Amino acid sequence: MSTTALNAGVVGYGRRSVRGIMGHVMLALVPGTIVYATLIDYRIILNVLVAIIAALCVEAVLLRLRQRAILPLLCDGSIVLAAWLLALCVPPSLPAWQLIAGIVVMTGLGKHLYGGLGQNPFNPAMVAYAVLIVSFPVTMTDWQINVNGSEAAYDNAPTQLPQLPEWDAITGATPLDRLRQARSIIHRRTAPEAPTQPGQLASEPDTRKAPGHATTPLAEGSPLHALRKDMPEGPAAIPITNPMAEYSRFADAAIMRSPWKWVSLAWLAGGIYLLFAGIITWHIPASVLLTVAVLYLACGSVGTVPTIPLIPALLSGALMIGAFFIATDPVSAATSNTGKLIYGAGIGVFTFVIREYSVYPEGVAFAVLLMNICVPLLDYLFTRAVPTSDAGRK
Repeated sequence: MSTTALNAGVVGYGRRSVRGIMGHVMLALVPGTIVYATLIDYRIILNVLVAIIAALCVEAVLLRLRQRAILPLLCDGSIVLAAWLLALCVPPSLPAWQLIAGIVVMTGLGKHLYGGLGQNPFNPAMVAYAVLIVSFPVTMTDWQINVNGSEAAYDNAPTQLPQLPEWDAITGATPLDRLRQARSIIHRRTAPEAPTQPGQLASEPDTRKAPGHATTPLAEGSPLHALRKDMPEGPAAIPITNPMAEYSRFADAAIMRSPWKWVSLAWLAGGIYLLFAGIITWHIPASVLLTVAVLYLACGSVGTVPTIPLIPALLSGALMIGAFFIATDPVSAATSNTGKLIYGAGIGVFTFVIREYSVYPEGVAFAVLLMNICVPLLDYLFTRAVPTSDAGRK
């Protein structure tokens, strides 16, 4: 009988079976998936089905190559859950072949490369997400949603801020995309314009196309491209005298008019169910959300550049599903309570930094992967690996 040192989080559920744990988590995903499909885009259901079928096929092939028992490991639910989460994290319009490519990466590189379930140091779904967004930046940032069968972007409430005509040019399908573009407009309106040509006055517009505005295949379709393409080329409109107030008004309007908040609340409801069912503990999600909240409150009160207000920051993007369903993965997360608090805080910090200071409007996936790197150190400092037999897993 061979033995291996598995992450203590895997064996810390007592007599709970892997199938039972995965079943609870998938049950908690159902409300959010239904709300997503109903209010955002019904194609997410197709993505989930394609991802699950592809994941089961790839898993079976890899188990066969590794000479492992196929049916018992296919039925434990772990690969189905990972595929489900990946499908929820990518745009509904992502081509099926790219989603399947992500499934291959998730199953092969994210899971079996390290020995299979219980031995992967990184969250497999987030490994696949990172590879997809680097490999296919255009389609992975194309969040044009399908509402009642027609392509549309949600109303950005331009009437709330009639003095800025650029609001009409903001077309991001998610609240974080729109808020990022709005902040770019406000920053340009409040920053003094310097002469860009010899003899040009500061008040005169520069009609030349800046070198940084050139559209490349990498930039086109990315959040960076979205920020660039909304830049006005004519004379400046009415300057903003109170950028924080104007941005807060736009942010509140954007999140209140967007159905994405209901999806986030559905993820929150599913997370609360997992807490009461004893599948996860409060340490990681509370640490993630509290850290993000503190950073946004602190930077919003002392910063000179507007940040996303607190409520839109918490109810937008992948923060809720990341805090309750992704960061709490028992294999790749820290195992001790102290380690979980530090792990969650790190995810919150990286999420804030990536959201506010990178070209991507969302940073949960990269934040989780970065903190996965720190888990061995956290476990070394605060807990020890638990030896267990893997004879029954072969």
